[in-house]
Amino acid sequence: MPIQIQGYTFTGPYYHTRRFQNDFGCVYVLINNLNQVVDVGETGSINSRIINHERKTCWYQHGCGDSGLYVYITQDANFRILLERLIRTKYTPLCGER
Repeated sequence: MPIQIQGYTFTGPYYHTRRFQNDFGCVYVLINNLNQVVDVGETGSINSRIINHERKTCWYQHGCGDSGLYVYITQDANFRILLERLIRTKYTPLCGER
C-alpha cells in the first residue's frame, strides 16, 4: 500500500532483502511497525544500495523487519538529494546522520 511523504507517493512496502527486477534511482524510506521513519536515503541504483546497506543492523534494532522499504522512483539526482534532506529534516530518522 503506497504512502504519502512530503506530498510524494512512495510505493511499497517491499522487502529490503530482495533485488528488484529492474534497477532504478530513487529516494527510499524505511518504516517500522510503529510507523516511524527509521531511515531515509537516495541512490542511483536501488539494487546496489539496499542489499548490503551499512545501517541494516540499525533498521532491525528499531523494529523495521524485512518489509518496511518504500521507494519514490526518480532518476533526477539533484531532486533525490533535496527530497532526502527534506524527509530527514522533518522526520529525524532513528538511523543515519542527523
